[in-house]
Order: sequence, then structure tokens, then C-alpha cells
Amino acid sequence: MQSQAEIEFHTDDTTRKRMKPASLPSSGPGDEELADDEGVVAAPMRGGRMVQHAGGLLLVAMIASFGLYEAAMRGWDASARWRDRLRMAIDAVVLALGIGQKCVEGVRRLETKTTPLLLRTNHAPSESWVRRIIKRYVDGSGMANKLHLRMTGVYVDSARSKEDIPAVFYVDNHMRSYTGKFTLRKGWRMQDKRAVPGITDYYVHDEDGRPVFRVDAPSHDSLTDWLEPIAELLRGGLENKQRILLAFDRAGAFPENMANLRNTGVEFVTYERKPYQTIPKSAFTEEVKFEDGEVFLVHENRLANLGKKRGRVRRISLLTEDGRQINLLAVSKEPAWRLIEIITGRWVQENGFKHGKERWGLNQLDRRKREHYAPDTIIPNPARRRLEFSFKLVDAREGKLRNKLAALKAGSPTRSKIKADLNECVALKAEIKAQRPSMPTHIALEESELAGELTYHDPHYKTVIDTIRIACANAEADLALHLSDHLRRSLEAKKVIANIFTSPGDIRVNEKSISIALKLAGRKDELEAIDHLFHEINERKLSLPGDPKNRPLRFKSQI
Repeated sequence: MQSQAEIEFHTDDTTRKRMKPASLPSSGPGDEELADDEGVVAAPMRGGRMVQHAGGLLLVAMIASFGLYEAAMRGWDASARWRDRLRMAIDAVVLALGIGQKCVEGVRRLETKTTPLLLRTNHAPSESWVRRIIKRYVDGSGMANKLHLRMTGVYVDSARSKEDIPAVFYVDNHMRSYTGKFTLRKGWRMQDKRAVPGITDYYVHDEDGRPVFRVDAPSHDSLTDWLEPIAELLRGGLENKQRILLAFDRAGAFPENMANLRNTGVEFVTYERKPYQTIPKSAFTEEVKFEDGEVFLVHENRLANLGKKRGRVRRISLLTEDGRQINLLAVSKEPAWRLIEIITGRWVQENGFKHGKERWGLNQLDRRKREHYAPDTIIPNPARRRLEFSFKLVDAREGKLRNKLAALKAGSPTRSKIKADLNECVALKAEIKAQRPSMPTHIALEESELAGELTYHDPHYKTVIDTIRIACANAEADLALHLSDHLRRSLEAKKVIANIFTSPGDIRVNEKSISIALKLAGRKDELEAIDHLFHEINERKLSLPGDPKNRPLRFKSQI
């Protein structure tokens, strides 16, 4: 005789019944700090008609194929019940991100009647339940950084090459500004042209613009502080046999930093900082033309001296079509055209930042828990910063007054007034200069006015969510790459993929496979391209995480 649960999971549509939450056992008293107070319990995969967001299972399966679920469970000392909860929580976050919600709070948009079929639960969890499960995973376990590093290893390993060519990675910072009421350290945000409260993240992307990993720096350390640790991490993931080439902007183009990278066997290419010598146009004898039509004239027969016995590096001078000269500095045996291609392709990382912010919500705060800095933390002196700002204002006013005075005629009645204001500015500048020696640029936090107020946000919870975001972005990029070959408008591939993730569909489950027939909206050429994509995806035999039978998913579209 079949139990109610067995009837519920039957694959025949005529015998499938809707299961009540009470029919599955609830958590027993053995689990400490019980988190499923909503009665959310794992359930086997079930079929159903018109399942909302059924296309999101493609994203879940893709991320599972990257090994994210396995990496999350490895080394976590938790019961099988807690592991089921974590699987459900990650599923919910992935699906919420897939339908464009950008953060964990978007889980509430999944709460439909068919959500239990997507998440394989007895009923839809709330966003607060998902947060509690992930917090339990993060707090006190050290699993957040382990998960991030394990997934970094997966993406880094995919850049490995059997040929004698370097694995290329772009390194740059991304400022997450903060607009809340608490006091955070300020960092420079290029878009605002000023320092704002927030956190600086250092991201590493591969040559195709896919995110590999990120490092958060609440203290807003410079790029030169992070290039060598990032190179060491990449070296550990690729081992010594694989060449590594880093591409970064002028913020990392300092002699000591470049010499250290060269001495550790890391190749790089960057822009030379001005001032540098201008070369006559007649010296540019080589032409490099790329597929997009961009043309550079190239000159390379000089080495750049790093000074202080640090040695020399390659200098490649470019002349653009509008007559501008750009110098590149590099340590690599790659030809000049290849290094130019790499550094001019650095905008894929900037595009990645923009897409990650708008599509996946990488600027989200995610967790509001704050930590106080240690009292002996060295910070920029707020009083000295105000003093320097005042000096700039007075200096600018002095310049304007001198301009006005120079433009006046000899007998003008306003000369005396302007002279008096000018003398006042000069005296004020002298007074500010006199205060400088007694006011250090950096002091201990406990000696500043920010003692007890300066905080930073706990990074571990966001690290887990960002690890999921990076996996989602890579899965989307992988699918878009295969889809674009069949699309009439290949640049719209990611939009079409996003449409797949939000599409409803019918799910049929049997002993050997899980079939998902999606009801897609799109033009004829888009639907045909999606059919090609599904054919390729089905050959991969993707499966859902936590499926004990490891049944392959079979996707198809239906009219």
C-alpha cells in the first residue's frame, strides 16, 4: 500500500496529489538552535503543470555542475537535516537571483503555489528563513571563505592551458558606497570624483570578463597592496607550470610593485604613468589592426628603467588614430600585438562590473551586522584631512583674487578691498601651513574623534551570497556563449537567457530523468536558438543538487 508521500511523488499526472505540509515529518528535538520554525522540510522532486519559474532549474543545475553545492557541504560539521536546509536555502537564493531580484529578500517573489516543486520542499520558505539558514552556516564556522576559495579554484583551473600561453586575468577595484547612518571608512569613488563611505572590493576576472573571485578591503587599500597576494593566490590555484599574466590599470604601475611581480615570475601588462617622453610619429613603423577595426601604430625598441637598481621592463609605445601616444609597460614574452589586445580588452572587466551591479546586485549590502575596529587601528587623521581641505579652498580663493586684481585698472576703487581680502588669504594659508607639522597624517583610532564610532560590516555572510552571484554570472555567461552562435542578434544572448530563467513550464519526473517543458516567449529566431541550446545542454546530463538518483534534466520548449 502506498503512503501519502509516495502517491504525491508519483510521476503519472492522473495520480499526483497535492501534499499537505503536515504529511511530512517536522524537525525533531535533536537539532540545536532550530532554524526551520516555519516547518520547511526537504521533499523529493515532484512533477507539476505550469510551474512558475521552472526555467530557473537550469540555473540551479548549471551551478551544481560547477560544484558549488559540493563545495558548500565539504567540511561542514552539520547533520543531514541541516545540509538539506542549506541546499534549499541556496536553491532559493539562486532562483531569486535568476529572476532578477538581486538579493536574498527577493526570495519572497518565489512564494507561489508551485514553489515547493522548484525547491523540493513541503512549502515555500520565507526570505527570513533563508537568511537564518545561511547565517547559521556562516557564523562561527569559517565556511564562507572556504567556500569562496574552493569556487575560486574551480574558475582558476578552467583557465589552465596545455599550450605555452599565459592565463590572463584582469585585476581592478570596485567601490561599494554606503548611504546608511553608521560611520564607515571613506574610499575614493571615481563616479563621484570624491571619497565616500563604503567598502572597496578587488575583483579578478578572466579574459572573457567572467568573475573569478573578489577580496573585500574595508580599509580601501591600494591596488599595489593587493596585486602580489592576488598573484600568489592564482599561482596556488594553477601551480607553477602555468604562466600567469595580470592586466591592470595605472594604479598598479609603480616601479617597486612591478619589480616584485617580475621577480616572482608573474607576467603583467599595464599603462605607463605620465610624464614620459613623446616619440616622433615617424618612429612608429609597425601597424596593429584588430577585428573591431581599431588601428594602432606601434614602436618598441626601448626598455623602461624602474630605477634604484630594480632593473628594466618592456615599453611598448602606441599611437592612436587621433594622434595620442600611449605607453604600455610589460613583463612577458608575448608579442606586442597580443599585449595590446589584452590591455585594450580590459573593458570587459568594467562591463562585468556594470552587468554584475545591474543584473546580480553585487553592490547589495546583504548583511547589516557591524564590527568595531580595534582601538590601535591606524587611520587617516580626520582633523588633518579637514585642514588640507581648508588649505585647498583658501588656495583656490587666493588664485581668484589675484586674477581679479590683475584685471583691474590702476586707479580702480575696488583694488584696496581685493588687496585686503588677498592679504587675509595669504595670512590664513600661512597659519594652516604652521599647523601641519603638529598634525600627523595618520593616527591610532583611539586617539581620534572616531573612537568607538568607526565600524565595518561583517563580510562573511556577503561572501557566501557573492560566491553564489559569481557562480550565477558564470553560468549565465556559459549559456549565453552557446546561445549566441544561433541568435540573429548575438548581443542579446544574456537577455534571452534571463527570459529562460523566468519562464514557467511543466515538470515530469520518472525514475530515469526529469523533463522540463518550458513555455517561452520570444521571436522565432530566439526560440529556434533556444532549441539548439537545450540540445547542447541535454547532452551534458545536468542534474539537480541533492537528487539521490542523480537523474539528468531534459529541457525543451513548448508552444
